[in-house]
Amino acid sequence: MKILWRFLILLILIGAWYVGDIDKRYNINFRCPNPEDIRIFNQDTTSDARLLYQTYFGQKRFRFPRDSVAEMAVVKNIPFVSGLTKRQLSSASQKALIQFLNNPDNFTWENNVMLYSQSDYMVYCYDKRQQLIGKLWLCRACASLKTKPFTPNIKFGRLKKDLLPVLLKILQIER
Repeated sequence: MKILWRFLILLILIGAWYVGDIDKRYNINFRCPNPEDIRIFNQDTTSDARLLYQTYFGQKRFRFPRDSVAEMAVVKNIPFVSGLTKRQLSSASQKALIQFLNNPDNFTWENNVMLYSQSDYMVYCYDKRQQLIGKLWLCRACASLKTKPFTPNIKFGRLKKDLLPVLLKILQIER
């Protein structure tokens, strides 16, 4: 009977760890300083998304991640062990990444069909109070990314093919 109870407790602990890990990797709810601005980009209300996105390119209120970044961490998107792969980005890499992501010339207008679960890496952005202020999911195979909060600067999230190595170098990820 003791073995059964130990097995059940172990199973519950593993299940809780798994649920916590999934929540951390895919939960996209966090504080956004101007959530009402995002309604502008609701595709149901726009006829030409490209024109709308171009209108807001470079505007400070839509820059990723909207707030000052104190720390960025890169993790591999691997169930159960993603937290063990956490690596801090240097301040130079953080600045380069923010500059890269907020430059619309680095992205194409191709549709992005990447699912969050297809990403190879995730980048967490924290403010000086250690609150999560942004997330980025990157898929190397499809040269796509998704960000929360949304920014029109990445268009639909497809990188220009020749710029994927540049992004990987900024993130210090091997190809």
